[in-house]
Amino acid sequence: MRSFNPKMPAIGLASMALAACGGGSDDTIESNDQELSSSQFSRMLMPAATETVYLNLDTGQMVDESGDWHLAADRLSLKLNSGASGSGNVGGALAVPQDDFYDGSGQPRASVFTNATVNSEEEHLLGILEKPGSWQEDEFVSAFGGYTDWAQYDRDTAVVTELPDVGYLVRSAEGNSFARMRVVDFYFPTRAGTGIQDFTFEFDVQGQGETSFGETPVVFEPPADYDGGNICFDFDAAAVVDCATSDVWDMQVGFTGRSLDLKSNSGVSGNGNGGASDVMTWAELDDTNSDPGVPQIYNTDATGGVFTDNTWYAYNLANQHKIWPNFRTFLIKADVNDADSTDWALQVIGYYDENGGSGQPTVRWIPVELQQASE
Repeated sequence: MRSFNPKMPAIGLASMALAACGGGSDDTIESNDQELSSSQFSRMLMPAATETVYLNLDTGQMVDESGDWHLAADRLSLKLNSGASGSGNVGGALAVPQDDFYDGSGQPRASVFTNATVNSEEEHLLGILEKPGSWQEDEFVSAFGGYTDWAQYDRDTAVVTELPDVGYLVRSAEGNSFARMRVVDFYFPTRAGTGIQDFTFEFDVQGQGETSFGETPVVFEPPADYDGGNICFDFDAAAVVDCATSDVWDMQVGFTGRSLDLKSNSGVSGNGNGGASDVMTWAELDDTNSDPGVPQIYNTDATGGVFTDNTWYAYNLANQHKIWPNFRTFLIKADVNDADSTDWALQVIGYYDENGGSGQPTVRWIPVELQQASE
């Protein structure tokens, strides 16, 4: 290894679904001196509660994974057909960030979210939208976030070390045990050519059927024969396991190519039911005595880009365990390598079906003529 170039994070069927959720109202909207009817929007409920589903924005039809798709959904996760997510060249960009939905520290304003409606936020799709400076294609997204969520890179020494006072709640591959994990130590001299040299992660484990985290930490450290690359750990067994042959590894530490990641046995990384919460301080974790019993807090490994860098929802506002959309407007380009390919403006406007079933995001979109950005 000769160098390391860390990437700083930015501040995831049937045609009857279309019939059930398609169309629009009879209302006519006045916007920018153009008279546009809501019926000009395409609209789709994506039934993604139990599987990944795929949508062609051009035809407005759900298709198979092997088909010509632009947008895919897997419960909360949305992805584009490009990069790590698919073989296409679909790109995305954020057009309307909805900054008023958040306070100065980036926390959601509950009253704004709960008072926003599909009709009140429609105008953003109908405004004049500018061409983005660049289109974003999809890449791998860890349940643990980017490495800079839990580690720091010193450009002078080219060494990656742990951030102080950080950790996660982690769900096992089996999905029936949990841990309170702390990043204790990490040492990766990126110019040494030896990979990751040392690390320590501690897990306070809540085993299957138990009601609280254990008091004696289970420690994950590299064994004597560790080669500095990918290595997996089963916190229930308190053992390092083989990443390739084990089905029950819970966390993987790894460095591949130029990418440093923690991975969970979930989503695109494994066949398990693992996951990890957003990063937390140890003070927050120390006050959490057991798994809170809210599956939505556990992210899974996925691929994504513009939708993961710019979340489309908020959760648990006013202590209500549900999802609210922020009605951000995204731009989607059919082929980033073809300047003349179709551009769409798109919003995510819901997460539940008419019976309250979750994991079913509804999107609406419209073809747009993008304007050159003002100087």
